[in-house]
Amino acid sequence: KGHGYSAAPVEPVSIENWAADIAELLDSLNVQNGVLVGHSMGCRVALASALRRPERVDAVALVDGSRFAGVNGASAYNDALASVEAAGGWPVLVHHLFNQMFTEKAPASLRQRVIDRALAIPEAVGRAGFASMVAWDVQQLDSTLRSFVRPLMVIQSTYVNEERNRVSIGKDESTPWLDHVRQRYSSAVIEIVPDSGHFLQIESADVVDAHLQCLLDQVA
Repeated sequence: KGHGYSAAPVEPVSIENWAADIAELLDSLNVQNGVLVGHSMGCRVALASALRRPERVDAVALVDGSRFAGVNGASAYNDALASVEAAGGWPVLVHHLFNQMFTEKAPASLRQRVIDRALAIPEAVGRAGFASMVAWDVQQLDSTLRSFVRPLMVIQSTYVNEERNRVSIGKDESTPWLDHVRQRYSSAVIEIVPDSGHFLQIESADVVDAHLQCLLDQVA
């Protein structure tokens, strides 16, 4: 809710409420043996949704996920909102974050289209979604990974370095996020997609599709 053509939600914007929406959708469609795929912030929603409906979800794939670390659990939400203002406001932050999400091989038209789409999200939804994402990482991620019992695939192409810049990763590299997943869910399958930006499902669609097909074959 609050993205694309959907109306802004009446209930508070949060990872858990988005997960509840997905769970209700799985119920309404009577989905059996589902595989959930989350990209970026959607990785949190996919994981939280799978925990809500484990009987309907056979596997989860996380595409270029991340983890916000180094923030206080109790104040994570408010601290994240304050960081938006410190960055110069929501539109400035969106431009800063999304401009780093593409490699040079991505056409300028794609970059602009994605930025325009991000800016089209109601600002209240964007701010609350960002803050909820940070808070969920601090308060819910670890317990969710430890409670997860289904096949988990992590498809990764970038990470945010210590200078807070998003960079592509090499085939044999790891990241703090990938190490974090390995430590808490040792059976996770990690697939690196090198030389690609954050939107690897667009820049390297064939590679991502092949990895997802492997996951589907595993649970078929």
